[in-house]
Formats: sequence, C-alpha cells, structure tokens
Amino acid sequence: MKRNRIIISLVLLLVPFMMGAQVLKGSYFMENSVNRTKMNPAFAAGYDYFQIPVLGNLGLGVYSNLDLATFLYPTEGGKTMTAFHPNVSVEQFSRALARHPYADAEFSTNLISFGFYTNRNSYWTFDLGMKVGLDTDLPHDLFTFLKKGTGMGSNSYNIANINMYANASLYASLGYSHDLSYLLKGLRVGARARFIAPVAYAGVNLENVRLTTSEEKWTIDTEGYLNVAMHGVQMPRVSGMSDMGDFFNQVEFDPQALISNGVLAGKGYSFDLGVSYELNIGSIFDGANISAAFTDLGQIFYDPAAVNSYNTKGQFNWAGFQDVGMDTDFEGMPDEIMKDLEGLIALQDGKEGKLVTSSMPSFYVGAEMPIPYVKMMSVGLLYSARKSISYTRHELTASYNLKPCNWFALSANYSFLNTAKTLGLLIELTPKVGPALTIGTDYMFLELAEAPFVPVLELLPTSFRFNINFGLAFNVGSKQLKKSRKDVVKE
Repeated sequence: MKRNRIIISLVLLLVPFMMGAQVLKGSYFMENSVNRTKMNPAFAAGYDYFQIPVLGNLGLGVYSNLDLATFLYPTEGGKTMTAFHPNVSVEQFSRALARHPYADAEFSTNLISFGFYTNRNSYWTFDLGMKVGLDTDLPHDLFTFLKKGTGMGSNSYNIANINMYANASLYASLGYSHDLSYLLKGLRVGARARFIAPVAYAGVNLENVRLTTSEEKWTIDTEGYLNVAMHGVQMPRVSGMSDMGDFFNQVEFDPQALISNGVLAGKGYSFDLGVSYELNIGSIFDGANISAAFTDLGQIFYDPAAVNSYNTKGQFNWAGFQDVGMDTDFEGMPDEIMKDLEGLIALQDGKEGKLVTSSMPSFYVGAEMPIPYVKMMSVGLLYSARKSISYTRHELTASYNLKPCNWFALSANYSFLNTAKTLGLLIELTPKVGPALTIGTDYMFLELAEAPFVPVLELLPTSFRFNINFGLAFNVGSKQLKKSRKDVVKE
C-alpha cells in the first residue's frame, strides 16, 4: 500500500514538469534534408539514400506551455516565491497561465528508411519505425482553483476534460512526391500512406470534476473513464477495501499472453498530403517557396480482446495549499492525503465496446524567401498545429538558413506562441555520396531561474520544452536527379 502511495505522489508531482519527439521544425527549409519529407510529403530529398537502422532518425522530446516562470515570482529581498504564496494574486497567476495547459512527451526512431528517384519527376520514400508518446491536457481553471485554496466560502464548480493519453506503436509508410512543373513551373505535390500497428494504449478522461468548497476544506468528486489496450494486461478486482465497493488499483502483466496474441493490440491507418510551389519567373525573388501539408490523418482500431474499460469515480477531501513558499516541507506531506488519492482514482467496471482513437493529425504552412543576391541564405516562417484529444497545440517558428556549399547546411530558429524563450539549432552534412549526418534541437533554453523545488540544484531552465534529433543516413547519389539537372541546363 505504501508503495502505491509513493507512485501516486511521484506521478502527481512530475506531471506538471513533463510538459510529443517530433521531426525538427528547423529542417523544414533544409533543401537536401531527409527528415523534412516527414512534415510535407511533397518535398524530395537531395539524393537517393538509406538511413542507418535505429540511428537513422532518433528523436526525443518533451513539450509544455507550463513553464517554470509561470510558477515562480521574485520578492523584494531578491528571493523567489511560488505562485501559491499569498502575496501572488489569483488574477496575476491566472494571466500568466496558458489558456490550454498541456504536457506532452514523445520518443521515435526509424528501423528501416530509404528514398529514391525513379525519374526526373518522381520521388519515393519508405519508412518502418516506432513511436512512443504521452499527451496530457489540463484545464486552465484547474490551476486557478488550486491557487484559490480554501477559505472562499461555500461554492460548487465543475471542471471538465482532464485528459492523459499514452501510446506505443509501430508503423510502415510509403510516400510519393511528384514534380508537376510541366503543368505549372515550380509546383510539386506529394502523398503518403501509413499502416499503424499499435502495441499499447492507455487513456484517462475525467469528464467531470466537481469541487465543493468551504472555509475549511474542498470536496472533490470525479467521474470519468479509463481505457487500456494491450494484450496480457489485466487489473484484478479488489473487494472490501473501499466504501465505494469493489474496485481495481493494481496492474498484472502476463508476457506469455502478449506473445501468444501476436503483440499487436489492433491496427490503424493514416495519410499525409502536401503541396509545394517555388517561384521561378526570372526575378530576384526566384526560389521563394510556399508549402502546406496535412499529416497523420487517420484512425486506430483496437482489438476488443485487448481492451479493458473502467469507470473512475471517487472522492477526495483537500485543505488546499496554505502559504507554500521556499521553506515548505514537501517531504512531510500527510499520509492521509495519499490514502485519499487512492480513493479518488478508484476504478470500477466499465462498459465494454469498440475502442477507436485518432492518429493525432498535424498541419504545416511554410513560406521561405531567399535573401536577394545572397543565394546561400534564406529566411523562413513555419506555422504548425498538432491536434490532441481536447486541444490543438499551435506554434510559429522563424528560421534563418545558411547553405555555404552543397553538402553543408545550418539552420537557426526561434519559436513563438511559447511561454518561455527558446532557440533552435540544426546542422546537416549531406554529401552527394557517403555518410549524411543530422543533429539539432528546436528548443534550447535561454533563461534560468531559482530552483526551490530541487534543493540540490541552484538554477533550473525556465522552459520545460526540449527536444533533440539525431540522424545518420548514407547518400548514394541519383542518376535520375543528375540527368534532370543536365536537362535543365540544356533548356
């Protein structure tokens, strides 16, 4: 029982700090990049290639708009107080919070990946990879209620849609890009079809969280559901341990059942669609490019035999944060709180049925402009949006791109619509024949703040957004691409 309470405590404390790895946005305007084709299937890499298994495209990222600066405020004495200190008003804290707080994480890698030209107009790609992701949606009002604490008088509130979704899957995709310059010079279109093989899925949705406040305490009642899809996973019934009757609070895993059922928990599909237009009219603005793409448009269907569905319904009495500051003893949290939390997440039998989830689509719109008379440089602006279960994550990225020679490119970018300052940097080595290397990040923190929650550290980065991507491929040139370039010269 004590171990369960420790796990619950760690999850609740770490969720705000885990605030999906996606392909680096900095590669979107890199002409020879292999990875940018994953954001827009209309793009074509510079040469035929194959990526080294696993290391070909290895990515890890954590993303959130709940940054450290939102929860820390300076005092007159030069120290730092938390957002829950009485000297920080509810209105001040509410303004600092993002409208739709979220916390995502993702890991991805390619197992097999290659691309090649079949003629001067056609480019094909194939990818076999894996992805593990976590999406968490946390309503804005949840944090403001935590800030208000007790002493507000008697009121009732309802906060909807507190969601957390985790998944692990394999996928195989086939992409095609075609140059339509014979119809409109500079126009290129592309599409990709993807087969998704999910291995595991877990989704928690608290549809209703009712809060009844008084001068002394809060009473929190929750209603929602939990879906788990994975062969070999069971949550046995526990009797006589809760006032609400039988419930489930342990997880059992049978590896033999996973193997005997073929590991996969279902099947799904998704599609990518993209278009790109490059200006070529004999002016100083030649090379300017406008592009757009939808990716991951699809659904995942889970095998009913792998799905376990539960309702969650519980109650939690809480006295609120009182004068939380630098000297608060977080290690001395009362054991009774942990006991109440177990009742809050108690699970009961849910309705069995089909489980179908979205493949979480994304949308990209990019515009790139070469600097006149300096062909090795360009600037770009990329808008990206990723749809989660409840909210859409938006981002605007400004990029400076430098290509001093055919085999070397550098990109530096700055992302807007974030709550903290971050800088991205990407380096790509793409020779015509031989090893091709990609390494970079979209989010390097630029500010540090005091770390009151971590005594062993004096400073922490203000941003909880970070990703890194490493790719190793082998370019093998392209006879078709070389031929088409000769034809262009002749023309």
